Amino acid sequence: MYVNRLEIENYRNFKNFSIDLKPLTLVIGENNVGKSNLLDSLGLIFSQEVSFFKKRTLEVSDFNYDSIVALKRKILDSAFPIEDIEYPFIKISATLTDWNLDQESVISEWFCNEDYTEAKLTYTFSPVSTFNKAEEIQGQRDFIQKYKEEISEDKFSKLKEKEVLDLINFPISRYHYSIIGGNQNDTQANIYHLNQLKFELLDALRDAKSELTASHNNRLLFRVLNSKDENEYQDLKTQLVGLQDAIEKNDAIKSIKEGISTQLDKISLSTDDSKNIVDLIFSIPNIEDLLKKLSLIYGEDPVRIERNGTGRNNLLFISLILSFIEDPKKAQTSFFRIVGIEEPESHLHANLQNHLANNIEQLIKENDSKDYRKDIQLILTSHSNHISTKIDFDNTVVLYHKGDLLTPHYILSGFKKDAHSTKMVRYLRKYLDAENINLFYSKKIVLVEGISEKLLFPIFYKIQTTQTIEETSCSVVSVNGLAFKNFLEIIRNGFHTKCLVLTDSDKDTKAEDRAENLDVEYKGVPEIDIRVSSKSTFEKDLIASNNTGGSKNILLEVIKIVRPNAGKEYADKLGEDDIEVEGYFQLIEKFKSDFAYQLMIRLEKDSTNFNVPEYILNGIIYLTT
Repeated sequence: MYVNRLEIENYRNFKNFSIDLKPLTLVIGENNVGKSNLLDSLGLIFSQEVSFFKKRTLEVSDFNYDSIVALKRKILDSAFPIEDIEYPFIKISATLTDWNLDQESVISEWFCNEDYTEAKLTYTFSPVSTFNKAEEIQGQRDFIQKYKEEISEDKFSKLKEKEVLDLINFPISRYHYSIIGGNQNDTQANIYHLNQLKFELLDALRDAKSELTASHNNRLLFRVLNSKDENEYQDLKTQLVGLQDAIEKNDAIKSIKEGISTQLDKISLSTDDSKNIVDLIFSIPNIEDLLKKLSLIYGEDPVRIERNGTGRNNLLFISLILSFIEDPKKAQTSFFRIVGIEEPESHLHANLQNHLANNIEQLIKENDSKDYRKDIQLILTSHSNHISTKIDFDNTVVLYHKGDLLTPHYILSGFKKDAHSTKMVRYLRKYLDAENINLFYSKKIVLVEGISEKLLFPIFYKIQTTQTIEETSCSVVSVNGLAFKNFLEIIRNGFHTKCLVLTDSDKDTKAEDRAENLDVEYKGVPEIDIRVSSKSTFEKDLIASNNTGGSKNILLEVIKIVRPNAGKEYADKLGEDDIEVEGYFQLIEKFKSDFAYQLMIRLEKDSTNFNVPEYILNGIIYLTT
C-alpha cells in the first residue's frame, strides 16, 4: 500500500496543489519551495507522535498567506457582501492504493471510488459549526470604523495596506481539525484504524546525538527498543535478583547506613516501638526503566555517541530508523508506515552520499525482488546532487514555480516508450550528473554546446546584468556537443522553466541545417529560446565582436598566454590593424578550452570595453525580461 496522490489546499505555501507519489519518491527543488511542508502535511494525517497531535491544531501562520490577505481585503471592503465572504480552510487529502488483504481490513471504510481500488483520508482545519461568520465580520468592520474615527480619515488613508490588514483579527480559536475517511464529509476516520497507520519523520534539523540514547520515552532509540514485547526482555531481570544481597554486604554502603543512623540518634528520639535504624533497598526496575539506561556505541573500539562526528551519527540515526521499519513485525500493530527523510546527505561526504543513495531503495523492496513492500512508503527530500543522480529518475519529482503556482514534475514524465525516447532517457541517465542536475534547482536554464561557452557565459551574464548567475538562480549546462534535444524534451514535457539554448550555426558545414531544425522543432514552446551564432562557431562570433579598439587588446593579451610564441608573433605582425577572424581562430582552434579559460580569468579582472556577442546578448535579455 502507498499514498499515490496528495492534494493540499491553503496549507503554508501550497495554495491549490496536488502531486502523485510512488512507493519511493525523491522530492527535489530549490530552497523554500515546500519540500518540508509536503512531509509535514502527510504527518497531519498519518503521524501518531505526540508532537504531531499538537501540530494538528494549527496556527494562523500555517494558512496560505494569500488566502488570509484575500479574506482580510474583503472584510476591509465594507461594500463587499458579508454573505459572499468565506473563511479559508486547510484541506489535505491522501489517496491510498495497492493494499494487501490485511491492510484492506483497516482501510475498507475509506473507499473512495466505485471499483474499490482507492481509499482516501482527508485532514481539514476549518471553523467550528457554531461559528457565526456574519457576527465576526461585522464586528471586525465596526472595529475598523471606530479606529478610523479615532485617528481621522486622513491619517487612516495614509496607513500602509499591511498595517491596516494586520488590524483585522483572524479567529483561529474558532477553528478545529478533523480527519475524514472516504468521500463522506461527515464520516470521522475510526481512531483505532487510523492508529494502524504510522508516519516517521527524520527532519533536516534532527538531533541525532540525543535520539541515539534511550533516556526518554520520545527518543528514537527508546521507541525502537520498546517496539519489542516486554516478555522478550524478561530474562534481564533475572540478572538483578542477587543485587539486594550484594548491596547489604557492601562495606561502603554499610558505612553510609551506620553514619545516617548515628546522626539520626542525635536529632531524633528512640522509642520501644521505633529505633533509628535505616537501610537501603533495591527495587528491580521495570522493563521500561531498564531500556532507558541504554545508549548506542559504535565501532570495534567502542566510541560513545557524544564523541562521534555528526556525519557518522547521522548515518547511525538513519540506520536506526530504517532497522525499525525493515521488519514489519517490529511495528506490532502497524499495517502501513510512511517514512519521510529530509536531507539524508546531512554531514556526509560525497562517497558516503553516493553509497547511501545506491542502497536506500533496496530497503523497501521484497527480498531479492524488484517489487516494493506493501507496508512501507519512503519519501526523501534532498539538495544533494549526489543523492539526486543516484535515485532512479522515474522516482524523482522536482517542485518549481510556474508563474504563481507551485508545480510538481517528474523528470522523465512525458517520455514515450518508443526506441527514440528510450535512447533519450538513456542519455539523460548518463549525463544528468552531479553538476548538470543543477538545472532542477534553478529558475532559469542555459544549455550550451561545450566547455568554452560554459566557462564564459557566467562572465557575459555579469557584464550585461551586473549580477552573477547564482544570484538569479540560473544554471548553465553543457550538453557535450549536439545533444540539446535530450534536455529540451524535459522542458517540452512539462518542466516549464525559462530555457535559453546557445548553439553554433555551423555555416558551410554538413551540420549547417541542425540549428535551424532545432529552432523549428521547439518554436512553439514559449519556455524555450534558441539563439544561433551568426558565424559558424561561438569563438568566431566572439572574435568578430571584439576585433578592434580596447576589446582587441584583451584578445591579444589572451592569445599571447595561450600561444606564447605564435601569439606574440601574430600580435606584432597585426600592429594597428583589426583582428582578422579566420587568422585568430586558426591560432585557438585546437586550444578552445584553454582560450576560454584564460579569457575568463582576464575578464574577471576587468571586462571594460569587452563586447558580448549579439546572439548571446539577446539570449540574456530573454532570460532577464
